[in-house]
Amino acid sequence: MKRRLLLLFAVTSVLLGACGVKQEAQLLESETKSESQTELITEKATETEIESKTESETESKIETETESKIETETRTETESELESVTEQETETKTETETETETETETETETESGQEPGGNVTEIVISAVGDCTLGTNQKHKYDRTFHEYYDKYGADYFLKKVRGIFEADDLTIANFEGVLTTSTKLRETKQWCHKGKPEYVSVLADSSVEAVTLGNNHIMDYNERGAKDTKKILKEAGIVYAINSDWGDEVGIYETKGIKIGIVSVNELYEGNRAYDRLEKGLKELREAGVDIAIAACHWGGDKTHKLEKRQYEMGRWCIDEGFDLVIGCHPHVIQGIEVYKDKYIVYSMGNFCYGGNRNPDEKESMIFQIKYTFVDGEREGEGVGKVIPCMLSSSENKNDYCPYVLEGEDVQKVFKPLNKYCEEFGVTIDEDGNIIKE
Repeated sequence: MKRRLLLLFAVTSVLLGACGVKQEAQLLESETKSESQTELITEKATETEIESKTESETESKIETETESKIETETRTETESELESVTEQETETKTETETETETETETETETESGQEPGGNVTEIVISAVGDCTLGTNQKHKYDRTFHEYYDKYGADYFLKKVRGIFEADDLTIANFEGVLTTSTKLRETKQWCHKGKPEYVSVLADSSVEAVTLGNNHIMDYNERGAKDTKKILKEAGIVYAINSDWGDEVGIYETKGIKIGIVSVNELYEGNRAYDRLEKGLKELREAGVDIAIAACHWGGDKTHKLEKRQYEMGRWCIDEGFDLVIGCHPHVIQGIEVYKDKYIVYSMGNFCYGGNRNPDEKESMIFQIKYTFVDGEREGEGVGKVIPCMLSSSENKNDYCPYVLEGEDVQKVFKPLNKYCEEFGVTIDEDGNIIKE
């Protein structure tokens, strides 16, 4: 019995031991399995981390490469932009330099009379009224032109206007009288004007380049006086024009390549025959290729501001026929200015350096000035005229034979009455002497 119990105990122990071993084995297996799983998990986790890290590194690398590429592209773009800006700046600089060069060339061309549109030439012409270098047969020596010449010399008479005459391109004066030593005057004339031959220097030394002789005093000392005067003027280099019974010669003066022609008629003595003189003279000027044609008309009433019908008719006819400017003399006082078909008719410029009267009642005078513009030899427009107001003497009580230009408020001494005479033509003279057509 006891042996069975021992055997049973042994068997039981064995069984129990086996079970324990089994359990231990199972436990060990479980632990091993768990460890394996843990290792697997760990390995997977490690792989995942590695993969994640690899992916992260890859992504980072890609991002880095991308950023690098972007930076490269950005840098490239920036460089391109900089190059573009540089090119633009260079182009702008080049354009600026080109513009500067162009402006410089333009300035240089302008200074030399050149403009982009062509070669520009300006011609300024001054015209004055009656000039008598001498006196008439009824005057004694006292207070005459002769006395002033002997005291002050030739330089005295035009010294106050010489600057104007020297600055223009042509100065024209109506020369009333003769320069001669002849004593044979025309007995039928009330006033005969004569000066000494040397008096021509009064004009020549003061830049008076042309005179008109178609007036009622060229024959004061008959044919001898007229011939002497022409000869003396020619020798002094002064152009003259006379188209009347006492001579038929147009005057042509050339300056800066521009020809200026003058026809001078005495309507006062010749009436309608003066039209034929004007027509013939204009034809000669055109054949000679003049660029500016001037009609000088001796007409109108003596010492009156009122125009005669024949002045209107002849003045406008001259413009209709093709003259570019009409200047008038004889009344010994100033008369109105008309702008007809954009051209000027100056009906009377009055006296200027006038030795024919020792104390004229009216001393108002003027210099009529006109500027023409030519481009490549072709005239642009009809010229722009102006009035320079003058007095023929600085003394109110006598003639000192030395005309001067008015300034300041004194200009109205000429402009005020002149504007009155111009009213009928719708023309006004402003304070600067500009001639304005309404």
